Amino acid sequence: MTCHSCNIVCKRFGKHRNGLQRFRCRQCHKTFTEDHETPLDTMRLPLDKAESILKLLVEGMSVRSVERVTGVHRDTILRLLVLAGERCQQMMERKIAAVTVHDVEVDEIWGYVQKKEAQRREGEGPR
Repeated sequence: MTCHSCNIVCKRFGKHRNGLQRFRCRQCHKTFTEDHETPLDTMRLPLDKAESILKLLVEGMSVRSVERVTGVHRDTILRLLVLAGERCQQMMERKIAAVTVHDVEVDEIWGYVQKKEAQRREGEGPR
């Protein structure tokens, strides 16, 4: 590990109360800890519980059902889902690049959408 100020190799200097290795610069005598791993950013949810929540969501369980089963608030579950989606998007952008597409297969979904009379504006066609 190198010092953030001096950019020289530092010496180990015990452990922090949370268990992370501490270092001390031999030149400027500043102490600092090793970088924290934060796979879930600022969320304090245990990694195994986050994994089980994502597995339940992938299996098709609703957010409120996951909330009842795991005891985690639904806002936390939704934040975890957004974080997982963003991380997947970043990984896909890193891994899949410059791929030429020759054939595309798309399924069609047909649906009928109707507007109520009160929501129609002037000039819009029939409902």
